[in-house]
Amino acid sequence: MGEIKENAKEKQSQSSIAARLERLPLSGFHWNFLWMITAGEWFDTLILLSLGILVALLGISFGYPSGKGPIVLISYAFFGMLFGAIILGRLADIFGRRTMYFFNLLIFGIPLIVASFLNDLNTILILIFIAGMGIGAEGVLMDTFISEVMPRKTRGKRLALAYTVVVTSAPIGALLATILEKNMPHDAWRVFLLIAGIGALVVWVTRFKMIESPRWLVSKGKYEEADKLMSKIENDIMNEKNLKSLPEPEIRAEAKKETSRYFDLFKPGIVGKTIMMFIFMFFQSALFYGFTALVPLFLGTRGINLNQIFAFTFVVYSGFLIGSIFNVFVIDKIERKYGLIISIIAVGVFGVLFAFSGNIYLALFMGFLTTFSLWNMSNFYHQYNAEIFPTQIRASATGTSYALSRFSSAILPTFIGTIIYKEYGIGGAFGVLWFFIIVLVLDLYFLGPKSTGRKLEEIK
Repeated sequence: MGEIKENAKEKQSQSSIAARLERLPLSGFHWNFLWMITAGEWFDTLILLSLGILVALLGISFGYPSGKGPIVLISYAFFGMLFGAIILGRLADIFGRRTMYFFNLLIFGIPLIVASFLNDLNTILILIFIAGMGIGAEGVLMDTFISEVMPRKTRGKRLALAYTVVVTSAPIGALLATILEKNMPHDAWRVFLLIAGIGALVVWVTRFKMIESPRWLVSKGKYEEADKLMSKIENDIMNEKNLKSLPEPEIRAEAKKETSRYFDLFKPGIVGKTIMMFIFMFFQSALFYGFTALVPLFLGTRGINLNQIFAFTFVVYSGFLIGSIFNVFVIDKIERKYGLIISIIAVGVFGVLFAFSGNIYLALFMGFLTTFSLWNMSNFYHQYNAEIFPTQIRASATGTSYALSRFSSAILPTFIGTIIYKEYGIGGAFGVLWFFIIVLVLDLYFLGPKSTGRKLEEIK
């Protein structure tokens, strides 16, 4: 009897934490974990995808000409995201994913609540910058955390499902803005910020029940803590599903403790992926936000009034949600690098048809298909970016590449939406976007590794 127990103990010691995570059946543990993460990202994305709307609402309150507003707000927000992604992403590799989750929603929520009561635009912009730091960190932590906890065969689907819920914030934000602008135009932006800020703090309270990433614990050499956490998760799942045992995990040596050094991003075996993702994130963000910046500009040139622009933007933005629902069913069935390439080309084709359609309703449909493709691209790259890097630098890599995308978001959409659009019209703007598309496709095809369905520890 003693020999049997000893053999079982030896077998368990040879099973890595990663293997024990992989063999877990889908359970309440996974769903609770997923929703705690998703809820915070929902409120972050409500602000992220409504920055253009907030510019217009602030313009009404602060006396800007009709349809105009403090466009500089977008740059303040994106530069905040840049610093938040780099700083908190790096700290998540040093101090843990769970620890950083206790800070980022506070950094996001409190400044928004304070800003909603102020009348000084410069102070409001500074608070938007601070809130942007929270937005920048949230996406990095979400992608990293879900990738490390969910089983490899369905991690893409779980992340896509989370972003499907998250992206409902886009049409809801446009609808909310339409209602607020109609009923309380001078205070609409205040209520908008207040809703996002209070919602973030409510989610922050629920996150006290969140676990730490077992994979991160192993990367820090905290094997006993990781084993204790995994044992609790396993027992909870067996009790929930009335199981006497779980499927046997693979027998292999546990991952070793790894020092988390930022410059490991540029060491042999990793530097190629780093360069590939840096190029990709810089140009994909310009493509994504370049198009979303063109939507209200395009509608405005058609002589549509401000309230109608919000309503039509709601129609176009609903493509984000439908695209994400579609992506849930394909993200784990298509090699992610090829799914990205297909989505990016579709954005270019539908975007051009949107720009040059002679009928406003056909244009809206093409705009819908463009956002449909954009969010497919988004779900693919969120998973891809997080899963191709080693655990000890995953958040640092994800955060830095995400920060680079925020930098390009702060400068390129404004460049496209003002200088290029002003000088060369909608055709010139989409000409620039097609240049970005070509760069993205070549980058992914020649430099991108394959990752779908592979174990995180084995993606090369």
